[in-house]
Amino acid sequence: MKKLILGCLLFSASNFASALSLDVQRNIFTDTLDLQEKKQWQKANLNINDIADYPLAYVAQYNYLNANMSTVSDADIINFIKTHKGKVVSDDLQRSYLFYLAKQKNWKQFLTAYPKMPNNRVLKCYYLQASIATGQSEKAWPDAQKYWLSSTSLPNACDDVYVYYQAHKNLTQEDIWQRFNLAFVKNKQGLMRFLTARMDKDKAALATQLYELHKDPKSLLDSDLFASRKVQSYRFLVPSIKRLARKDLAKAMLAYQQFDKKIAFTATETNAIKKQFATLIVQRDKTNYFSWLDKELPSLNNASLVEQRIRYAIKRSDWKNIGYWLSKLPDEQRYSSAWLYWQAKVLEQAGEADKAKSIYEKVAKNRNFHGFMASQKLGLNFSLNAQTIVEEKDSLNSLGGELAVIDELLFHQLRIQAKRQWQRLLNTQNKKIQQKLGLYAYDQGWAHLSVLASINSKSWNALNIRFPTAKPEIFIKAANKYDLEDTYIYAITRRESSFDEYAKSPVGASGYMQLMPKTAKETARKIDLTEYNEVSQLNQGALNVQLGTAYFNGLLTRYDGNRVLATAAYNAGPHRVDRWVTPNKKNGNIGIEIDSWVDTIPYYETRAYVQSVLAYNVIYQHVLGKPLKFLNQKEFLARY
Repeated sequence: MKKLILGCLLFSASNFASALSLDVQRNIFTDTLDLQEKKQWQKANLNINDIADYPLAYVAQYNYLNANMSTVSDADIINFIKTHKGKVVSDDLQRSYLFYLAKQKNWKQFLTAYPKMPNNRVLKCYYLQASIATGQSEKAWPDAQKYWLSSTSLPNACDDVYVYYQAHKNLTQEDIWQRFNLAFVKNKQGLMRFLTARMDKDKAALATQLYELHKDPKSLLDSDLFASRKVQSYRFLVPSIKRLARKDLAKAMLAYQQFDKKIAFTATETNAIKKQFATLIVQRDKTNYFSWLDKELPSLNNASLVEQRIRYAIKRSDWKNIGYWLSKLPDEQRYSSAWLYWQAKVLEQAGEADKAKSIYEKVAKNRNFHGFMASQKLGLNFSLNAQTIVEEKDSLNSLGGELAVIDELLFHQLRIQAKRQWQRLLNTQNKKIQQKLGLYAYDQGWAHLSVLASINSKSWNALNIRFPTAKPEIFIKAANKYDLEDTYIYAITRRESSFDEYAKSPVGASGYMQLMPKTAKETARKIDLTEYNEVSQLNQGALNVQLGTAYFNGLLTRYDGNRVLATAAYNAGPHRVDRWVTPNKKNGNIGIEIDSWVDTIPYYETRAYVQSVLAYNVIYQHVLGKPLKFLNQKEFLARY
């Protein structure tokens, strides 16, 4: 039986609480967290009662409930979840509570606490377990079936669930076969083996043959698995041809021709296969197939492939094909600033200067890489199209309590909670209030939260909240140390982390300037920064910016001051940039122009990154009241 240690303690306000100053409440809260870390719960709970009116009292309550689920009552937990529904810790406690109930196999209470399919992958399995254990298996089967049809392995907690459903004839051989097909398409060989073991004898034999074909796609040409559309294995034919194409394009094309004669593919199947061929031809520069590509591409109705074909022509200054393929783009793409820019350049190369100028002038109205390129070409002023969000008295009065919570979370350096709570707040507001919240965050010095508000509200022109000037004492100081443009360091940081000091990428890049540990360590060695000793220090703003700025300065030195190449290298690594530049200058080739090189960077991420940073630099020049300059003459006239 649970002990009712909590009682009314955490959920009642003390008369003493409201008399305490904010500083005193903050100190008590800090002391409470220390006591909780030492598991001195009773002392901590007395503190909580003293600061019941403090905006973060609920955080301490959450910590207690989360750590003491075996002793507090279910009612206390559920009451907290309901009472603090707008707080992110309410979701966190609910998740922890469900895991706790699952571990206890308290399935009835599990469904009482959460009577629908959760979002968490493991909790989905526990929900299905709870439904089966409480006699609600039929009701839960539609959710179970939908979850079953996944191309990836399910959590172990689901194993018994689907054993049950298969034994009770809900999970059929067709369900297993359908999932095997998904695994085949997504190249999940382990899952394919797992599913084969669940099949009846005949289907297992066929699945084994398909598995062998998957391992050796070149055997497709000699396979007898696809005699007609009526055979069960037919649905695997198109994925098999596409898989073979990745291994051997010539054999895949031959297989397509053979099976098309024998079975006749539908228009949809033909499009899927030819799209795969075209993608591989463009991405792998298989020039010997370009006659086939140019013949088939117009009928594939795929703008992305046409854009890739245009980039291929740009890299080779093939103006005839640039113009031709631009005309094949759908209107939405063709009239974007990027492709309008290249339409103008095609006309320029053809000697139609007036027509080219007219289009360049249209492009120059845009605040982006191509707009600034067009402006620099024509000697026009850069278009900023800036909207300024202005303060309106009392516009955020109704949100005072929620803003106080975020303020206190940041004061106590509970940054992840603060960011999540801010996002929750933004999601509940209209665009106008989101913009006001962005301005509020900017005024408070919460740069990363200001940027989040601009993104949520899609306020692309609201430069004063979208491009904050965070902590000048850090960024300007670092830029001055290496005689770099402070606006450029701001631009890199805005693109890298949006000024989230604790940002971490999936690959491990950390902090303001998103440094990889190896890069940080090597840079620290080069600049003799002995105070950098461990990866966790990359979340120290000043240290991160010092290292990031030093690293960028080193790249500038490597590329003779060329910011375009240094910026590409900051994102993709100098070894890749060296490969991208060198081929254009082999065999006496002088290389290609700046716009051609940037627009044909092989990686989409790096291409977008370079374009953004160069444009953001101009925007930060505007924000900081400096002269607007895009590319310097050396960069603009260089060959790449």
